[in-house]
Amino acid sequence: MSKAVRGFAPRSLLRLVLIAFTLVLLPLILLVIQNSRSLEQVILLAQDGIESAVVDTRRASDMNDLALDMERTIRRYAVLENPELRLSYLRLLERYRQELENLLKVIEAGPLADELQQQLIYLVDLAQASGEQIREQVVVFDAFNQATLALDKLTREQIDVRIQQVRAHVIQVRQQLWALSAALGGASLLLVLLFTYLIIRPVRQLESRILSLGAGIEPDERPIRGPAELVELGERLQWLHQRLRELEAQKLQFLRHLSHELKTPLASLREGADLLAEKVTGPLTPEQEEICELLVHNSYRLQGLIEQLLDYNRVQQVQVYQEAVAVRPLLEQSLEAHRLTIESKALRVNLDLDEAPPLADGHRLKLVLDNLISNAVNYGDVGGLIRIEAKALTQGYYLSVANSGQPIPEQDRERIFEPFVQGSQERKGVLKGSGIGLSIAREAAVSMGGRLTLNASVADLVCFELSLPKSTDR
Repeated sequence: MSKAVRGFAPRSLLRLVLIAFTLVLLPLILLVIQNSRSLEQVILLAQDGIESAVVDTRRASDMNDLALDMERTIRRYAVLENPELRLSYLRLLERYRQELENLLKVIEAGPLADELQQQLIYLVDLAQASGEQIREQVVVFDAFNQATLALDKLTREQIDVRIQQVRAHVIQVRQQLWALSAALGGASLLLVLLFTYLIIRPVRQLESRILSLGAGIEPDERPIRGPAELVELGERLQWLHQRLRELEAQKLQFLRHLSHELKTPLASLREGADLLAEKVTGPLTPEQEEICELLVHNSYRLQGLIEQLLDYNRVQQVQVYQEAVAVRPLLEQSLEAHRLTIESKALRVNLDLDEAPPLADGHRLKLVLDNLISNAVNYGDVGGLIRIEAKALTQGYYLSVANSGQPIPEQDRERIFEPFVQGSQERKGVLKGSGIGLSIAREAAVSMGGRLTLNASVADLVCFELSLPKSTDR
């Protein structure tokens, strides 16, 4: 949006919402008012047209009846010469004249009106004639009746024309209403889109920053533009990000110091336990030898946990160096480190490797492979299979480590990648894990631009898949 739009936005969210509702409803209110007025005009026009059409039609019909009554009355007067009949004739003639005048005010009769006026004058003079003269001249009513019928027909035609005009006017008003409705409806829609943008835009920015915080990446530091409440919320999210970054640094520093502080006394414990186990200080009883084996066993376990903490700290901080890395030597080193356990559990290892190298960080890739093979060895069935496959495809480099064993329950398939979370399966190895191995492996994979997932679709095997960018070097 333009600077003008940003400057238009009110500083208060409540005020912005109230203005939005008011401005969106305003065109609709104007539309209702205008539609009401136009509808009222159409109703009045139609009502006037109908009333005028009814009155004029009735008047023309009455004039036909008056013309016939006048003819009958004057014929009776010519025979009976009764003065009352003459007066009745003159009254009918006057009524006809008045009806004609009223009708000609709304009807364009043209020459027909002049003809009827002349005939009325002659009919008035006819009332002064004798009976014999009336009988001779009464045929004039034939032309008079024809003219009256012609006037009736002309009246109906002009009434039809006026009805068509009213209908055309109604159609025009309807088109105008449609055009006005479209214009005001479009204005309301534009206002809705404008205020939706003004409200949604800062909300989207807040959502993006919240997702960034959840993903552990740097959020956008540009200030949020919008209502004061949302701007303030953005500032608090920025403060929260700074605070979380400080806490993360403190946590990593604590882990680093703790790991190094534990290694010094651990080295002394291991050295003393080894001296006792080697009987440097003298012969040991069977009970003392069992205690020495317990000390040595747990010192190795503690060393493994400390090394995992160091790996977790190193993955969080050390810079990633991506280069073409040969996978087979790293796998052989990891398998050699677990050789005794593999032999004791009679595990079969099946390697099927594509020699094309992935684009990775050697140290981090070694961490991933060590953890995957450690899981396969310790959770695999006795006498089972460990299958390691690697393929370089067009879209990337894919490596899978699968072992025969108990399937991972569905509720644990994502939780096992969380730090310090162990699944519900029982570990079959000598040493118990800390629950951060797979977390370290996934973070290392992500830091190299790859991905580590559990493929639950492989039948009878627990299969972890690592995807990495493919190197162009061979």
